[in-house]
Amino acid sequence: MMKRLILLLLAIVLTSSFYMVNAQVAIAPSALFINDQTNIGTLYISNRSDDPQEVSIDFVFGYPSSDEQGNTIVNYDDSLAYEKYAINEWIRVFPRSFVLGPRQQQTVRFQVRPQPQAEDGVYWTRARITANPQTPEIDMPATEEGITTRITFRFEQIIAAIYRKGSVTTGVNVNKVDVVHEDDLMILLPHLERTGNAPFIGSMRALLYDHAGNLVKERQSTTTAYFDVIRRIEINTSDLPPGNYRAELIFETRRSDISPTDLVQAPTITEVVEITIP
Repeated sequence: MMKRLILLLLAIVLTSSFYMVNAQVAIAPSALFINDQTNIGTLYISNRSDDPQEVSIDFVFGYPSSDEQGNTIVNYDDSLAYEKYAINEWIRVFPRSFVLGPRQQQTVRFQVRPQPQAEDGVYWTRARITANPQTPEIDMPATEEGITTRITFRFEQIIAAIYRKGSVTTGVNVNKVDVVHEDDLMILLPHLERTGNAPFIGSMRALLYDHAGNLVKERQSTTTAYFDVIRRIEINTSDLPPGNYRAELIFETRRSDISPTDLVQAPTITEVVEITIP
């Protein structure tokens, strides 16, 4: 009984501390965009807590992908893409590790030194920022078996680090759109083919019109297409009568959280799908 109580308490403490630590360490911007004009990027890491934080930075290669249902997953196991697009061997960070005092901010510089033979295009990796509070570890009471539980808190955030070299273009072709009805949800699954030599980073909007041409539903989400991918957007149809509808899927290189100057721009793509709601 005591052992179960200790394990339950441990789970509660770890869950609550996750949100606490996330609030204590702030990172800006949410992604790094570096170009070949300066080869330099800047990140600001802030300690909002009253405890010193030990911070370290390393790199892992990966990119947003999808499963067959259009759910976003991050692929960290693509060795072929690593060989062609990774900047892990090109990028340096200063400082790589440091102690951040209470209520202090640290400016971190990233420098990319690409290979001279690198072709024009967009290359990338993911920067992993880890922070551990410099506070004493918490010892939990020993159980009847003499086992003592020790808790330490760790903050980890991973952001994209993207490098643009030379002339770059992007875009998407919509090969097909699958439509799936699940209870009161209509799920649109556009199959995207990325074009150009840069990932498509932007937004996806779904507009649903009734037979009279009235806009009855609208959904929007951020989206990416580093390579060919399936994306997913859901529309609640519980308040719509059965019948024929028209859906417009709009793909734009526009994001509210990223400056337009950081995005490789592309023409807006619109795909129209005729739909019947049963």
